[in-house]
Amino acid sequence: MLTNGDKIFVPNYGAGIIKNIELKNIYNTVCEFVYIELVINEISLSIPINRIKNYKIREIVTKEQLYNCINIIKEEPKKIEKKWSKRYRNNNDKISTGILEKECEVLRDLYYLKSKGIMPLGEEKILNKAEELVGSEIMLVLDISLNEALKIIRNLK
Repeated sequence: MLTNGDKIFVPNYGAGIIKNIELKNIYNTVCEFVYIELVINEISLSIPINRIKNYKIREIVTKEQLYNCINIIKEEPKKIEKKWSKRYRNNNDKISTGILEKECEVLRDLYYLKSKGIMPLGEEKILNKAEELVGSEIMLVLDISLNEALKIIRNLK
């Protein structure tokens, strides 16, 4: 059950805080909406409660879960797809799950490619998105700024 003040994560958008849950009259139908303020890019979302499951919204992770997941970034990549177009699609799919562990795997693999100088420019966009998504969750879990969260992530590589 969602309540005001809950810290949540919305796949593809990042972490946010539920600001309000209210009834709204739309075309003579009363619907309940949840209002979410995301911590990055000053975006607010308004989602009908009856469609909330479609967004795969979840609670943010605990500190322990966070540290377990971000330590993945320090690991050596297990296997990296050689064909960049397939890798791009796979990384996008991982990010879309909203699962922190998968997002950290994307960071690990792309940081590795970047360190070897073999990451195509097109994947820079995915790297930035993954950093923002993981960074937004770190912000809420540790109560720090996005810059501080990004420093934590980038110091792990």
